[in-house]
Amino acid sequence: MKSLLPLAALLLAATAPARALKLQIGDDNVRKGDYTVEKGQTFEGDLAAKGSVTVKGVVTGDCAAFGGPLVVEGECRGEAASFGGPVRVAGKIGGDLASFGGPVDLSGVAGGEVALFGGDLTLRSSGTIEGGVSIFGGRLNQESGARIRGEVHNFNSRLIGAMAPGIALAAMRADRRAERDGRPRKVLISGFLAGLCLLPFLLTLFFPGQVEAVAAAASADFWRALGIGLLVEMAVVPATLALAVSVIGIPFIPVAYAALAASFVMGMGAFFLLMSRRVCLNLGKPAPSTIKAVGLAGAATAAVSIAGGLLPVIGGVLGLALFLTLCCGMTLGLGAVWLTRLGTRAL
Repeated sequence: MKSLLPLAALLLAATAPARALKLQIGDDNVRKGDYTVEKGQTFEGDLAAKGSVTVKGVVTGDCAAFGGPLVVEGECRGEAASFGGPVRVAGKIGGDLASFGGPVDLSGVAGGEVALFGGDLTLRSSGTIEGGVSIFGGRLNQESGARIRGEVHNFNSRLIGAMAPGIALAAMRADRRAERDGRPRKVLISGFLAGLCLLPFLLTLFFPGQVEAVAAAASADFWRALGIGLLVEMAVVPATLALAVSVIGIPFIPVAYAALAASFVMGMGAFFLLMSRRVCLNLGKPAPSTIKAVGLAGAATAAVSIAGGLLPVIGGVLGLALFLTLCCGMTLGLGAVWLTRLGTRAL
């Protein structure tokens, strides 16, 4: 599986099951129509279909269903993913499990992490999840005796829950029309942008205090934060070249870029927090909590991104406006991250 699943992978990329979503809808390895591995059969390699995937035997690689149910009654030794359809696991999945826009019923074993976007997870008494669980816009229904080895993160937003199935269906239809007509798949680009919009929320789940500190710095010293952000962005290339010409500095390049990426995501989370609270203030509504504010702003921005990929004319204007807004927000947030040393100190 050489390419990325356009939308689902990026929406769930910061959760553990990102590796389960490595198939693109237009990949030559994706079969058209429903596919079943009967009991006693072994399917070598990765299995994916534009329809339902039913595994009663054994699949040695990953499993993915696009627009149809994913049923595992036997064994999938790799990872599993569903895009726009329900999931039922009565057998065993060796790796991670991810579902976008559909519910999951698990009475078997998931050997890794489980992540859902816009769907409920029902964990039966005989079910076991060896990793953690991340649910966005859904609920966890856990029966007595069911086991979850890792941590559970549940962000239950009606907005995300109502939006996810529609996005999944619209993205599937748009991709199929684009494939049929030979047009560029704008929805895939929009999906990439949507994933970037939701990454700050996933970071805020674990570091809400730091994001709050960065947002406070950006609000208190706007122009200073914006100026520092611009200087940091301008210094990226010269700093990379300076490290590259030094034997001692070369090993620090990946570390520096990882820190820069984390700073961008945290800065965007702070920008989403400020944007969400400003909207609530203008509407006369009480300010939401940090996690909820970042999540709602990220979901709304992702929805605008998806709409930009689906609408022929207005989409270009929406996409440009969103791009400029995100650029300004990332620059402002990056400067505030620098001022607060990744949110570890207040101004």
